[in-house]
Amino acid sequence: MKPKLFIVTGADFKFKDLSYKLSEFFNCERKNWDEPEIQGSPEEIIKHKLKSAYDKFKYPVLVDDVSVSFEALNGFPGPYMKDFFNVMTPYEMGNKFAGSRISATCRLGLCHGEGDITLAEGTYYGNIFAPKDNKHKGRWFELFVELDGTNKPMLELSDEERNKFSHRGKAIRNLLEILKKESK
Repeated sequence: MKPKLFIVTGADFKFKDLSYKLSEFFNCERKNWDEPEIQGSPEEIIKHKLKSAYDKFKYPVLVDDVSVSFEALNGFPGPYMKDFFNVMTPYEMGNKFAGSRISATCRLGLCHGEGDITLAEGTYYGNIFAPKDNKHKGRWFELFVELDGTNKPMLELSDEERNKFSHRGKAIRNLLEILKKESK
């Protein structure tokens, strides 16, 4: 029988993306919790989120954190993208930074138990374009990013294409490779 894993996220699409692949190893259940994020390096932030979620639920948990770097802002906002979305909409970002480059790194933290953690990450690179409208379907970056290796906006990618090229897709594949090695 597969162990239970709480995927801690407030986003439906993140739970769908993560649980789809992790169901090979776990019975996944979503826990909606929005812990205030600390200031620090991306590694400090993901480890803090992971420890806080484990302390709250006292059960194996998976958390994610995304750092976004706009070339036009010399890599800012990095791990503070969540705050950036509070002052600028995805539509405004696409228009303001059109023609520039972007990268995003998804960090996944999995805690099996006290002190037993696994970290994985994946990064995408792409071009920013001015979106035609403000319909982003909850996946904010998809409104204004064309990923390297594709020739269309993220919004137009199938789930399979998105999982192949996206930061979250790459991070989950990295995590699965680690889990497969650990299970041998």
